[in-house]
Amino acid sequence: MMRATKKRPPVPGGPAIPGYGGDHGNGGAGSAKNLRWRFGCHLRRLDLATYNARTLRTDEKIVELEEEIDKLRWHIIGLSEVRREGEDTVILESGNLLYHREGDHLSQGGVGFIVHKSLVNNVVKIGSVSTRVAYLILRITKRYSLKVIQVYAPTSARPDEEVEEMYEDISRAMHSSKTQYTVLMGDFNAKLGTRENSELKVGKFGIGQRNPRGQQLADFMEKEGLFMMNSFFQKRPHRKWTWSSPDGSTKNEIDFIMTTRRQLFSDVSVIARVKTGSDHRMVRGTLNLNVKLERSRLMK
Repeated sequence: MMRATKKRPPVPGGPAIPGYGGDHGNGGAGSAKNLRWRFGCHLRRLDLATYNARTLRTDEKIVELEEEIDKLRWHIIGLSEVRREGEDTVILESGNLLYHREGDHLSQGGVGFIVHKSLVNNVVKIGSVSTRVAYLILRITKRYSLKVIQVYAPTSARPDEEVEEMYEDISRAMHSSKTQYTVLMGDFNAKLGTRENSELKVGKFGIGQRNPRGQQLADFMEKEGLFMMNSFFQKRPHRKWTWSSPDGSTKNEIDFIMTTRRQLFSDVSVIARVKTGSDHRMVRGTLNLNVKLERSRLMK
């Protein structure tokens, strides 16, 4: 249970949803009427973001994050380095949903999600494959759903075996609980850099030079049919980097959003105005979910 805090404290809320965390929840996933009202069969926008918060260990840090994202357009935010104890799903006092799983050590790691209150009833499953890979399934209509996978990759100081294990966990998350759409995002601690050898899964707007961990990521993308959406939208250089060294001398793009359906995204941008003391910047992607169009494609 989360402690109450003085300003907009997170507190446990109503019934949870099946599949939350470990054994949390016994409630329902909301009515079809509500789902259709939110998305229907027309083009509707969904804003997904990924953010390495560095820590959300205290309730005050969660309040701080909510105050910062109140300035933004968002629906689901995947979180890296949550650093909270245990695994839990709670409804915050704001009505937003918070899911978290601790890392291998409380002082570092951990993944999670914060879901906007307007979509809480659309979440049908949320949990984790490991301490580095969390997933969420969002119902769009009675027949269509979206899977969002959030990742926190090992740093360069960790052995390659840990990275390989993480990619195995991501594959497990991708191939379980079939959905029509899949988005993979998070802090990959890898420099993908610019497109090499006419790669089809990487756009022409990547930045920097690829490192070995970046090549591992590129190989995984090719294997799983994932498009690196950061690289398909042209931005000014200062709107591309996602991590900065403490002295500001080094800036890299290591936080990414990927999908198996490139045409879903109309934009991916770095959001610089979220200030919670992290050395990372938020990355936000905008999806246009035209279920009617998708249905017509399937019928051809």
